[in-house]
Amino acid sequence: MPPYAPVLDPSNLGGFSRVTSNVDLNDAGNPLTDVFNSERRGRDMLFFAQLFGEAEILKWLRFRSQLAVSYGNFHNYNYTKARANGNLTFGNNINESYGFYISPVLENFFTVNKAFGVHNVNVVLGNTYINGFVNRDIQLTGGNFSNDELRNVAFAGQSTVTGGGGGLPQGGGISYFARLNYTLMDKYLLTASFRRDGSPVFPAANRFANFPAVGIAWKISQENFMKNIPFVSELKLRASYGITGNSSIPLQRAVIFRGSPTNIVYSFGDNEAMVGGATVNQPIDPTTRWETTVQTDVGLDVGLLNNRIELSFDYYNRNNRDLLVGVPISLSSGFGGPFDQVGTVIRNAATAFNRGFEVTASFRGEVGSFRYSISGNAAFNRNEVVSLGAGQPFNSAGVTGGYLAARTEVGQPIASFFGYQIDRVASTQADVDRLNALARERTGNATAVYQTQLRPGDIIFRDLNGDGQVTERDQTFLGSPLPLWNYGANLNLGYKGIDLMIGVFGIAGVRLWNDVKYWTEGTTRPFNSSAALANRWRREGDISEFPRAGQNANGNLNLRASDRFIEDGSFLRVRNITLGYTLPQSVLGLAKDTFSSIRVYVTAQNPLTFTRYTGFDPEISAQGQDPRSFIFTRGVDNGQFPQPRSFLFGIQVGF
Repeated sequence: MPPYAPVLDPSNLGGFSRVTSNVDLNDAGNPLTDVFNSERRGRDMLFFAQLFGEAEILKWLRFRSQLAVSYGNFHNYNYTKARANGNLTFGNNINESYGFYISPVLENFFTVNKAFGVHNVNVVLGNTYINGFVNRDIQLTGGNFSNDELRNVAFAGQSTVTGGGGGLPQGGGISYFARLNYTLMDKYLLTASFRRDGSPVFPAANRFANFPAVGIAWKISQENFMKNIPFVSELKLRASYGITGNSSIPLQRAVIFRGSPTNIVYSFGDNEAMVGGATVNQPIDPTTRWETTVQTDVGLDVGLLNNRIELSFDYYNRNNRDLLVGVPISLSSGFGGPFDQVGTVIRNAATAFNRGFEVTASFRGEVGSFRYSISGNAAFNRNEVVSLGAGQPFNSAGVTGGYLAARTEVGQPIASFFGYQIDRVASTQADVDRLNALARERTGNATAVYQTQLRPGDIIFRDLNGDGQVTERDQTFLGSPLPLWNYGANLNLGYKGIDLMIGVFGIAGVRLWNDVKYWTEGTTRPFNSSAALANRWRREGDISEFPRAGQNANGNLNLRASDRFIEDGSFLRVRNITLGYTLPQSVLGLAKDTFSSIRVYVTAQNPLTFTRYTGFDPEISAQGQDPRSFIFTRGVDNGQFPQPRSFLFGIQVGF
């Protein structure tokens, strides 16, 4: 909203002011119009139940059967009164939805616990059956209510069903498992396990897969030769190898788009009327199989001075094979929706590795009434795609403007950002002419230009392949949303009844795509622009990092996917500060027979963040909540809500 526009306007439908393109040259919406003219209500009922039975067959053999059920239902509605906002006028309407879900899990297993001499054995053998997430829901909309008190779709002048879902179980399956824990003389440890998992999301031939794992450890500090090294209280060497599986994809079914007579039509003859048709948007790949992770770990745990000092070192090598990806399909294949909507198919399209190490350290002690504990951790991870099977590199992570900002290709971190590199903003027409002359010289084409529709004030992108022109072949990798470093630290201090805790964490070596810049620095609309655009290019000879207004005019594509939107996403965040005081027993007096302790405290959550990132919050996740989104669409900031800064006061009472 322009700053000159009032908040309220009783003469406008809905009671709030509005601006229009005809009068104000923009149609920025009044955010309070929908806030105060809407009523949102939600009701959820959740029920969790667990039943179990356990029998002791022998002294060292037990059997347990347990059933866990999650059930829920919900009802939500959003009623909005008639209102006018921006260029549009809306009638009263309601959006309402109902649904339920149920997810049962049944487990049966035997447990063996046996100790004989220096040997100790624990064995678990059983199976798990998951019926899956069964649900049903419906969405409705209605309008033309006679008044605003009848907020139920049943009283709408007109109503329709806008969507629904449910039916087949999601995430179901059956597993058979066995696990062995063996200890010899409390010094040598062996853990071995085997799983056979089946999932209905895969074709019958690939429905089941096997996942073994083994781990060993040696408590060196228990050996006789360590007795003469008293300051070493614990020393353990460990190693493990294992395979795990992932089946977190929807049930595979062809997705069919049935159009109306205005978008998917076909005529049977010259004089025949058009009839509605359909198209397959997402086919099924019959070769889909389990995604697997093969991981090797080697670690060392050290405790010194009765474990006042503790150190831990880990190295891991994790290979992710046959990653399940929604791969775009060429429209020429016949798959896809209307308006050039690209179809996708879920395939085992990539193999990548993650290699790195983790280090943790802690130190604690006391000096009189003063207590202290300091701990920290750091982890380094390197990711790289090593194979795409029989497939080609593919793009993901949609951003504003219709571009896909990430690309998965062999030799690069998975889903790395991909696009053009900015050189500078063209200052004068002579600057543009020099580049066009270079393009004609290198191509031998008298009509060649360096960059399509390049004008003074436009962004000049880099010609990376040196052919004299900026084309799609000049795109390159712009950084990875996967951090190289994760780190954190905790400090605990105490003096008599006073305690202080500070926790920090951060990441480094990570790049983010600030998609909000498309709106705040793109001048795509004449409002909500950054104050920095006051220094944009305006006339011949201006030197600026910001191009002229109207940045996608005439096909110059200043807003194309480029490092203009890429920023360093590293940050250090103070996650928690807590200061507390425990009242001494002498203060409790007669109440100590009722209260064993009373502690008061204040807490600040996320009070400080140190970062160069210009967006709301550098702690960016993925565009979706499923595991595939976390891998292939992460690091794009669409203006998500930042982590809240909270201040709490509390009292803890012990009885």
